[in-house]
Amino acid sequence: MEKILDKKGIAGGVLLLIAFLLHFSNINGLSIYVLDEAKNATAAIEMLQQGEWIVPTFNGEYRFDKPPLHYYFFMLSYQLFGINEFAARFFPALFGFLTIYFTYRFARKNLGFRAGLLTLLVLTSCLHWYIQFHMAVPDPFLIFFMSMGLMTFYEWSLSGFRSTRLMLVTYVALGLAVLAKGPVGVVLPCIALLVYGLTMQLLNGKRLRRIFHPVGLGVFFLIALPWYVLVATKTNGLWIEEFIFKHNLNRFSAPMEGHGGGFWLTWLFVLGGMLPFAFFLFQSVWHTLKYRTNRVTTFALICAATIIVFFMFAGTKLPNYTVPAYPFLAMIIGNYLAALAKASKWKSLWVPGVAYGMLLVLLPFGIYFGLSADPALLVPKSLLWWFLVPVLVVFPMYRALYRHQTAGFLVWFGGGFMLVAVVFFWFAFPKIDQQNPVLQAKASQLAASELYYYKIYNPAFSFYLQRPLKNIQEEAVPQRTMGYLITRKRHLEELDQMDIHYQKVFEGKDLFESPMTVVLRLLPDEQGKE
Repeated sequence: MEKILDKKGIAGGVLLLIAFLLHFSNINGLSIYVLDEAKNATAAIEMLQQGEWIVPTFNGEYRFDKPPLHYYFFMLSYQLFGINEFAARFFPALFGFLTIYFTYRFARKNLGFRAGLLTLLVLTSCLHWYIQFHMAVPDPFLIFFMSMGLMTFYEWSLSGFRSTRLMLVTYVALGLAVLAKGPVGVVLPCIALLVYGLTMQLLNGKRLRRIFHPVGLGVFFLIALPWYVLVATKTNGLWIEEFIFKHNLNRFSAPMEGHGGGFWLTWLFVLGGMLPFAFFLFQSVWHTLKYRTNRVTTFALICAATIIVFFMFAGTKLPNYTVPAYPFLAMIIGNYLAALAKASKWKSLWVPGVAYGMLLVLLPFGIYFGLSADPALLVPKSLLWWFLVPVLVVFPMYRALYRHQTAGFLVWFGGGFMLVAVVFFWFAFPKIDQQNPVLQAKASQLAASELYYYKIYNPAFSFYLQRPLKNIQEEAVPQRTMGYLITRKRHLEELDQMDIHYQKVFEGKDLFESPMTVVLRLLPDEQGKE
């Protein structure tokens, strides 16, 4: 099995095929339910229905959260595949695979085949990566174009910044990153590239003139700027004001929507997100710092550190914020593992191997009993047994280690979490997902009636209803409305005080959240309440 890392053969192709299949695993079988995913997927539906290309809306109201690039891809996908879960997630899954593919190509070219293949193995076994690229949100597009811009800049630097083609690709990628998620798409790469340029003493007057070439800058602004000008004009500046100040500056300076925490939380997100190869992360960083002759790993370390440290100081902390660092962390880890494999340093694998084996054994019980702690969830015992399947890789993994087969150990090490991903997307999470209140309430069956909401409701209803809900507070006489009303259980007392009569037809707890969703049939003739 050691020959896997020494012969180009089919190993890379097999891993790429696995990565492709895992990116698209059951993307049509899981509901559009998570708050951000539901709002983004629904906003694209509304833009498509209205023929709107400038101002994003959700439920007929301005949506200030993100720029439009992901909406455009969703709209295209809806036209190709219809409005469904598969269409909403098609391009995020595709861009996830493309990011892995280009990272592999970049690492193989600049670090060698062995390190490139191990970089691919690290990313292909990363469960959190697949979770991120299973969601209809803007992050997949930001991650792809930011990674592309950074890696192309590195290639451009090797030419002394003389290549016009690489210059244009760099600026196009960064322009699209800004169109995907705003200023962060260019601010983070610029910080990383400035630090790298100063560290490697790449920057002088002549090179700076080549970097900031008028043609490159023109291409960047031609891609990134027009939509912002148009949306500011169309909304009298309101969209830009809300987006820049609330969803960028305020989100960085203070926690929003309860997503705060200490700086250490960012590191926990990275360590958890990079499993299983997070067990090699600290050794890989130390190896990169110790052997600074490798220019590519220095570049990768600076890019990853810039992203992680930036969000470490941000007031709002979410697991998805640091995912753009994963391709660069994978290169650092892949290069370190290649050095271990080349030198046959199998003893360095024992501690990570034992820790990983314990994780695989404990993970099924942690998931099962953790979910069972929620009394509103019905957790089948089959979920426990399915998650025990990946534990089987422990035996061949330790067998390879006992025989000093470094490559064999690493293959089984990564393969364990590939099995975890298969179990998660195909067997475990679908059983939990079917218990979400939007599916349980059979939202699509309400579509023929007048639909209202009061104060707040689960946005996934809008995706499945594919039509706006009216705000009952804006009705002239709310007490005389007919149809269905969707809200939270805590607001029922307020509806009583407004003398709105209803019959409760559904009540269900939101998955992994405390609110209770209720669907009410409005009774304007005072037939009573239940």
